[in-house]
Amino acid sequence: MVGLLKNNKALFSFSTSMRIYIAVFIAFFILMKSLHTNAQSREMGIMVGVMGYKGDLNPVMFSDKFLHPGIGIVYRRYYNNHWAFRAGFNYGRISADDAQAADSFSINRNLSFRSDIMELQGGYEFNFFPYQTANPSTFITPYLFAGLALYRYNPKAELNGKWYALQPLGTEGQGTEKYPERKPYTRISINMPFGGGIKFKITPRFCGVLEVGVRRCYVDYLDDVSKSYADPATIRKEYGKAAVELSDRSLEQGTPQVGRQRGDPSNKDWYMFSGIQVCYTLSKKYIDSCRPFRIKLSK
Repeated sequence: MVGLLKNNKALFSFSTSMRIYIAVFIAFFILMKSLHTNAQSREMGIMVGVMGYKGDLNPVMFSDKFLHPGIGIVYRRYYNNHWAFRAGFNYGRISADDAQAADSFSINRNLSFRSDIMELQGGYEFNFFPYQTANPSTFITPYLFAGLALYRYNPKAELNGKWYALQPLGTEGQGTEKYPERKPYTRISINMPFGGGIKFKITPRFCGVLEVGVRRCYVDYLDDVSKSYADPATIRKEYGKAAVELSDRSLEQGTPQVGRQRGDPSNKDWYMFSGIQVCYTLSKKYIDSCRPFRIKLSK
């Protein structure tokens, strides 16, 4: 257990803003649990859509160059017509390739990756208009959501027809004596999903949801790229020839790269999952007790 915690130290190392966000999320969860514990409507559904990524190898979140299919399941528990708790599991892939970049630095860097994402997430939704699938008098609403997610990623790259997992290869010198400040990154972490969309009734028991959601990550290695080039002799000694070739694939191989920029550690990575949901209500009863925009005027 001690070794597991040591190897995944980054999982528990968050910025102050992330710790505050987690505290607010937990406090809000306790508050919502204390309200309307009876007759809450519930629904379940599936989501199909696309995943994309923003980071050192792709500066644009919604670039159509690197979109991949994603799929998920979702569960909702409505507290009333405006607030709902959501949970779900999502699976998909992200990727990027410097060969398709527009700038000369990235083209010469010549790195690429792909990574499958598995995500377990929970959060809260706010409907701008009154809405529950179980409520026959509500039909459509825009909404916002925010929450927390536990996810696993595993960046890989192809070399001579074989795909290599990059984290064990220490491509930026992680885990070597020469670079003690560069620790191996964990492949399990927490992110902050948020976004919005539109819910609309299809039948009295089914609804459709169009959703755009992004994930603010607290790691910079979704693509295995973050800092500067490490000494290839050190990488070869610790991890072998394949690690050296995957750490530096520059087109201009004659230029010494050690210490030169490989990525930008100041900008953390992001990924998104957007698509359409089809949900079925599990409830015939519902509650309607929230009026978030009602203002009482006194004379």
